[in-house]
Amino acid sequence: MATPTTIKLCRDIVFNNRALQAVVVSAPGAYGVYETKITDDLIRYTKGAPILKSIFKRFNDLALELLTQPQYQIFLSILHQTHKEILNTTHDYNFIISRGEYLSAKLFALYLGYQFIDAKDILIINSDATINLTATKQRIKKNRLKQNLPFVIGGFYGQRNGKIALFTRGGSDYTGAILATLMNADIYKNYTDTNGIQTANPRLVNNTMTIPCLDFNSLDILTHNGAGIIHENVAKLLEKYHTPLRVDNTFNPNKKYTEVHSTRCRNCKNNFFCITQKSNQILLVKKKDGKHITIQKFKSTPSNLITDMQKLHQETLKQL
Repeated sequence: MATPTTIKLCRDIVFNNRALQAVVVSAPGAYGVYETKITDDLIRYTKGAPILKSIFKRFNDLALELLTQPQYQIFLSILHQTHKEILNTTHDYNFIISRGEYLSAKLFALYLGYQFIDAKDILIINSDATINLTATKQRIKKNRLKQNLPFVIGGFYGQRNGKIALFTRGGSDYTGAILATLMNADIYKNYTDTNGIQTANPRLVNNTMTIPCLDFNSLDILTHNGAGIIHENVAKLLEKYHTPLRVDNTFNPNKKYTEVHSTRCRNCKNNFFCITQKSNQILLVKKKDGKHITIQKFKSTPSNLITDMQKLHQETLKQL
């Protein structure tokens, strides 16, 4: 959701799937000339950085490029109102940080011609930043969400006791999983910037490969051991509701992706390995010959981390 070009790719993904959809979006990220994520910019603003004007200029520039003139006038009014609300809620950290996803969803809904749903009206967040499934399910029913498909909703935020509340970072993934499970979706498709789940972080390691199929237990272990693939609360939730997951590439959809199913899926018995990192420690998460997953830990240093990860990745590839 970072540039007009990438937002158009997102539109194509949505329109090429004719099924009724709940579309969850994140705030614009770092891409090209945009060196920081909107959420990080908003956090900096709450700490005193005079950057609110530039944040809103970025949204304005996106809208000018993507929207028709009548749509742009609607969005401009939303921008002005949101700017005023932020200035009037200086100390409400959660409200300010959530506006990245809020404005992103507003913009994309106008661009698609879909209905906008405000996450604060649907998602009830516990004090530990997990979802209150019972209360949220009641909200879904009360707001007749299934009758309002298709719609666009912002990830990462909801409400607690009537005030904006946030999930932990990466919460848009979690929002998607929550809606997929509670609305009985056939599948939850999560689009990122890699070809599914890779054998290592492709930004750090060369020649990574797509892991074609995983079970939810394997995914849960990966996300709790340094693999920043998807929010760590997602795997258990999807498994509980038997909702399959597909991790795909926004920039190369339907080519190489990872499917994640229940442990009963025969295809998920394939061997896999993944090199991750956590606190200057390298982890090798591996499953071979249908046996239990093993986790090996290797010490490294900040200066040698990438080199060590690359070497371990090459050695492990040769063993399989």
